[in-house]
Amino acid sequence: MRRFAFVIAILGMFVLVLLLSQKPVSVIGYEDLEDLELNTRVEVVGEVVSEKIIYGDNKVLVLDGGIELVCEGVGGFVGNEVRVVGVVNEYDGKKQVSVLEIYFDD
Repeated sequence: MRRFAFVIAILGMFVLVLLLSQKPVSVIGYEDLEDLELNTRVEVVGEVVSEKIIYGDNKVLVLDGGIELVCEGVGGFVGNEVRVVGVVNEYDGKKQVSVLEIYFDD
């Protein structure tokens, strides 16, 4: 019985590693984002057009493709090109990307 449980645990960890190692889906504009399911991991590249403070350190960055990025603790990206890896979420019927990683060049 212990061997069976050990084999199941090892297989479960292997499946988790496979799921986490998948590459994110590249998204160019908001139309591409609308077609995706919630909690899909995506990669977005674009120029930040505007920045709004929601509350505290949480902000919404709007890219030139119309995609809204929800992130925490960052700022001053307006006019910069950014590359973001995040997860698709929905708020008030509109899809957004919750940021996991953000990269930018000055």
